[in-house]
Amino acid sequence: MRPIQTIRDRILLWAWGSLVLTLLSFGCSLLGDNFTTIAFAAFLASSLTLVGAIMDITALKRAHVELERSEQRYRHLFTRMPIALRQLDASRLLVLFRKLKAEGVKDLGPYFDSHPEFLRTCMDALSFEEANERAVQMFGGGPNGYVGRAMADTWRERPDTFRRAMESRYRGETNFEEETRMVTWDGRIVDVLFTTARVGPINDLEISLVGTIDISPRLRAQQELQRVQAEFAHAARVSMLGELTASIAHEVNQPLAAIATNGAAGLRWLNRPVPDIGEIRKTIENIVVDTQRAARIVARVRGMASRKVPEHASLCFDEIVREALLFLRHELESRGVAILHRPCPATPQVVGDRTQLQQIIVNLAINAAQAMTQAAHDDRRIVISTVAQDASTLCCSVEDNGPGIAAEHAGRLFESFFTTKESGMGMGLPICRSIVEAHGGRIGAECSAAHGGARFWFTLPKSVAAESPRPDLGVGA
Repeated sequence: MRPIQTIRDRILLWAWGSLVLTLLSFGCSLLGDNFTTIAFAAFLASSLTLVGAIMDITALKRAHVELERSEQRYRHLFTRMPIALRQLDASRLLVLFRKLKAEGVKDLGPYFDSHPEFLRTCMDALSFEEANERAVQMFGGGPNGYVGRAMADTWRERPDTFRRAMESRYRGETNFEEETRMVTWDGRIVDVLFTTARVGPINDLEISLVGTIDISPRLRAQQELQRVQAEFAHAARVSMLGELTASIAHEVNQPLAAIATNGAAGLRWLNRPVPDIGEIRKTIENIVVDTQRAARIVARVRGMASRKVPEHASLCFDEIVREALLFLRHELESRGVAILHRPCPATPQVVGDRTQLQQIIVNLAINAAQAMTQAAHDDRRIVISTVAQDASTLCCSVEDNGPGIAAEHAGRLFESFFTTKESGMGMGLPICRSIVEAHGGRIGAECSAAHGGARFWFTLPKSVAAESPRPDLGVGA
């Protein structure tokens, strides 16, 4: 006999029981009390069955009401969430991935490299199911314009982000997040924070939820902050050039004086009864060399004074240090400061703006020289060291043997307008910090170094570009 499993079965059983009860009640009058007992038992059984059915119906209704409430809560959250949410059907994409896994493809990256057309196939395999109000506001298309629409147009600006998202999904990761750019239905390009949540199968569909936050205002604010920081850095460089006027004039005068001397010597060789062509050639060559030297000095000064937009490139950091020390050579010599540069043997490269990175070295070296001069130290030494802190980070330190940093000042060194100098502006170190942080690094100071003075250090991310030895510009021990 088939077990009683459904509410329908119980209701039918009650109906049959009622029918049997009616027949038995009719027979009771004919057959006596025994049959009355049997009839009562049948009635009791059918009544219990009916009560159970009614209880199941009530529980089912309650569950259905709760399910509807839950669905309404989710629908309300999805619709009104202040984040652009779009629901995707990833069922066809999952079929493609299962096929690749069956073929032995373990890493989707190399497969994309050898089958570039597969990226578009993945885009076409993902289709939108619906979008909330914020997504419609951000991307357009109307609430009904998303159903069944593919993703290819959205990723026209940054297909590389979509590729990384697909590689993440293929690895089985449940989430992916990246700052990128997406294209709206009307062709606008929006800077967004893109994130996905792979929900899994719902109603036989492989569902993904895509969230995007418009970060264009934040990026504009960052760009404006960078512009202001660049203005401050430029103002600080111009101020520093004013302090170094005497040194700059001396640096320029040296090659100019050499040019004048060589020119006079050349004229004397020409004025001889028999001009010495060999000596004349040498003096002219010397004039050319000194002219180039003067041009380089002027170029360094112009670079420091320029107000151009920072240009990031892959640079040999120790070459930047050497150029900065060439710029400071006369200033340090006039203060009786000996400087030692200890470059990193690996000749690490960083990505940054040459002028701004040189400004950090110049600021820290001048601060050290001024501190030692102010303390009237006889033996004045600065050591600049470059080391590879780890596989991805470069660390540069500037140490001196001056008076060090007072403990009460240690926590305020990088505050704007804080200075311990009599005529200081208090902007040098804050600008150094802003430049280092804009390049993705950190900066700090230690009250006492190995040589007894202060030690300033900063880190920069290494460049992923190939590092190659650069020529030594002649500044060092």
